[in-house]
This record gives sequence, C-alpha cells and structure tokens, in this order.
Amino acid sequence: MKAQPIILAVLMLAAVGQAHADSATIDVTGKVLPGTCTMANVPVTLADIDATDLKTGHDNGLKPAVLNFTGCVGVTSVDLTFDGAADAAQDGHWLNQAASGATGVAVALLEGATDDFLKKGDKKTVTINGAATGKLDMRTGYYRKAGTLLKAGDVSTQITVTAGYR
Repeated sequence: MKAQPIILAVLMLAAVGQAHADSATIDVTGKVLPGTCTMANVPVTLADIDATDLKTGHDNGLKPAVLNFTGCVGVTSVDLTFDGAADAAQDGHWLNQAASGATGVAVALLEGATDDFLKKGDKKTVTINGAATGKLDMRTGYYRKAGTLLKAGDVSTQITVTAGYR
C-alpha cells in the first residue's frame, strides 16, 4: 500500500501550508472631481447712442446677452468671478478702453432682468440643470455718472469671466 504514505505526505504538507497562512487588505480610495463645461465668448454690440440721450444711470441702450454653459460633465454648479478694468470715476463700472474712446461714460453689466450690477470681483453661481447645461442672463449698456464731463467717442471694454466647477 504505497498510496497511504503519499496521502500522509500530502496531508502533512497541507497542514504545514495552513500553519503559515497570511492575509492582506487592499484599501482603495479616490475622488471623482467635477468636469468642466464649454463656455463661449459673448460678443455684444451696443446700439449707437446720441450724447444728448445718454442719461445718468444704467438704463442707456441696454442690450441682452447670455453666457451659456454646455456639455457639463459631473458639474452641478458653476462659480463665476468677473474681472476687468473698473472705472473709479463711474462708480466702478467697466472702464471704456477704446483707443479713441468717449469720456464720462462706462459700460454697465447687469444680471438678468434685475438692476443688480455685475462689477469687478463680483461672484455669481449658475446652477447646471439635468441636461448638462446652464446660463447666466445679462444686460449690458452705457453708464454715465451724474456730474462727469462727457465727450463723444467709441466705447469698448473687455470683461473676463472665470469659472470654477462644482
């Protein structure tokens, strides 16, 4: 009966293998960060305005504009920050940077249909809907502070909008 010594040897090896068994745990951690959205430039051409029609305040030649967010992946909201050159003489509205620019006038940027100005350093949050899109409705126009000397000329400014995704 040679089979008995072989079975006995296999059982002894199995017992030895069990005596030296060990285990380890693999801990996996990570984080899914929000993706981004596509945000396009927003060109706005204001209608020409006669200097005599340029009243003080922000209701001069207002024109609607929309900042659209599309293709948002893993994004529930977008935190926006507005930057550019502010005009201290015009209550901090956007500085007219045209080379042959009008003086005594700045550019106003307002949120949606409200009278809330969006100025340098302002922050706004846009909610992204289930279709992975969102938008910020705005209006822009001429702004003239009372008591400023007005000279006709071109009006142009550039406002940079920086997006942070959540």
